[in-house]
Amino acid sequence: MSIFAKIFSKGGTAVGGLDIGASTTKIIQLAASGNNVQLVKVGLCPTPSMAIKDGVIVEPAQVSESIKQLLASQGIAVKRVVSAVTGQSVVIRPIVMPAMTEKELQSAIKFGAEQYLPYPVSDAQITGHILQKPIPGDEKNMEVLLMGAPKEMVRSAEGVISQAGLQSEAIELEPLALLRTLNFIFGSQAMQQTVALINLGASSSSINIYKGGVPKHNRTISVAGNSFTKVIGQSLNLSFDEAEKLKKEKGVIRLETDTTQYPPQTMRIFSVITSVLTELVTEIQRSFDYYRSRYRGESVDLIILSGGTAKFKNIDKYLAGELGITVELVNPFQKISPAGVPGFSPDELTELGSMLLVVLGLAARNLPEQVLKQA
Repeated sequence: MSIFAKIFSKGGTAVGGLDIGASTTKIIQLAASGNNVQLVKVGLCPTPSMAIKDGVIVEPAQVSESIKQLLASQGIAVKRVVSAVTGQSVVIRPIVMPAMTEKELQSAIKFGAEQYLPYPVSDAQITGHILQKPIPGDEKNMEVLLMGAPKEMVRSAEGVISQAGLQSEAIELEPLALLRTLNFIFGSQAMQQTVALINLGASSSSINIYKGGVPKHNRTISVAGNSFTKVIGQSLNLSFDEAEKLKKEKGVIRLETDTTQYPPQTMRIFSVITSVLTELVTEIQRSFDYYRSRYRGESVDLIILSGGTAKFKNIDKYLAGELGITVELVNPFQKISPAGVPGFSPDELTELGSMLLVVLGLAARNLPEQVLKQA
């Protein structure tokens, strides 16, 4: 049984991926043709302001209406969707439990999960997947991937999907959707190394470490795109929207080796965001240090950036220099052609690529496994 199978699932056939982000809602429809994967439809729209708090959708009527309008405007006719939950209360980590069968695990996992959840087990949606049975050198125990999220978070997502006139195929955990996309882009062989995918969102960012195609560490931090916007707005006495516009149009992270003569306004922006960059590096390094301490002798081989904030100019080069690890901006269209999608040119979709990793992984959930491996 794959770790991707039936995570908080209702069954049926999924025909679309829906990623309701704090800033942008994305929906994608994929189709398999022989051994190829085709990008059929793509839709993006702003998520209503302040509609999501700590991963929970607190304004369901506004969000569901925006999804309805998005489906209608892009002519997307999906009926069933896979969505995801994310945030500091989402837990996904390998744990050690006494050896037992998969069936026994599903009953016992709630007892094994108690010490790892920051909320009561009774309030959690929990599942587990056996990674190793037995653990080499430890015949009595097995390694289990614990996956959990608050029931309120899962129900809020299911409720919005229903109000939007859609059916929920499954609610996944975001790190699994990201891993599926990485496996699809790079192949399982390349994923045998230790890869850290840092998903730089609007209101939060996630640090996801994978080894051998298995999530080893996941952590959500508050340093994100809005952190840059807020400090720009405060320093330059601008509204949030004005600061966001200025960040996107004029923002550049200046590198020590960069001899470019930037305009004074660009240099001012870089000066005021330095504290946020320092905090981001500190949080990433903290996660890497924890990973190294937990898995002695292990280290991160490659960092991949995704999310809307990954497009901040030079952020990949800056992080590479600060962390001493190769950093890549991911292009999800290495295996899927962005051509022929209504409403978007190939260049436009390629530019949006870093924002689409989660929703691509969700949309690909029910494609045949052999198709994903050969695409």
